[in-house]
Amino acid sequence: MPILERKIVHDMATVCSHISYPRFVLPLHKHVEYEIMLFTQGSGKQFVGEGVSEYKVGDIALIGSNVPHLHLCHTKLNPTSASGLEDEWSAGEAIQFRPDIFPEQMKDIPDYRFIYDLLQKSQYGIRFYDEGLFDAMLELIQAFDSSGYTSRLICLLRMFEKLHESRHFKLLSDTAYNQTNHIPDMKEPVNKVYTYLYNHFKEKVSLAEIAEFVKQNPSALCRYFKQRTDKSIFQCLSEIRIEHACKLLTYSKMNISQVAYESGYNSVTHFIAQFEKITKRTPSEYRMQIKM
Repeated sequence: MPILERKIVHDMATVCSHISYPRFVLPLHKHVEYEIMLFTQGSGKQFVGEGVSEYKVGDIALIGSNVPHLHLCHTKLNPTSASGLEDEWSAGEAIQFRPDIFPEQMKDIPDYRFIYDLLQKSQYGIRFYDEGLFDAMLELIQAFDSSGYTSRLICLLRMFEKLHESRHFKLLSDTAYNQTNHIPDMKEPVNKVYTYLYNHFKEKVSLAEIAEFVKQNPSALCRYFKQRTDKSIFQCLSEIRIEHACKLLTYSKMNISQVAYESGYNSVTHFIAQFEKITKRTPSEYRMQIKM
């Protein structure tokens, strides 16, 4: 199943950025940047590679380059128990940095060896739990924000020292994801179509809107997309929606109507038909089988 290739836009003077997430809303995605995530609000499930684990306020994760990940907060997973308060949503602070911020042969440089080892493990995803580590990392992020150039790099290196010293951690996936640090061409039409679909799959999507986003003639875009993927644009949209529905059926307590709506369907009947067409099971059968 395609995964959203997210493009992180850094300032001109750096390839390392601090990004705040007041709400986790992104679909399953990946980016060439490594990511240090501090969970500052809420709780839920974190998907990293092939692994699934609970997260809560005070947890820290290190996610590798191009490793697919997704955060689903408990507000989404248990809609009947949510009161609608803002503080029930999950939030986090992330430091995202390109692989080329470090020397190419750092595994052979003693001063960088511990960073190289951490980055290798991050392809599985790592969660850190040491007491006091969360507050120390937040302080370093604040120092990072008030610094520039070399001082920012020093803050990043100090973050890695803190993570390296951690004694309470676990790997989040049994499989290390491919460490190829290829940066996708986000201007290529197929990638632009996928970007649009992943960002709008919960909404009503029209070919005219997609073609306008890609800046191509609708008919020509359909032919080109079919030639490159062997699928139609709307077939891919259905697969993206049903993939999201499968996660909600697995990890949430939503009823079928709620799952349909959260996955971009206004008609439950149409949702069930599409789900059965793609998975060869009805949503109810799927949920029953995964809980056996």
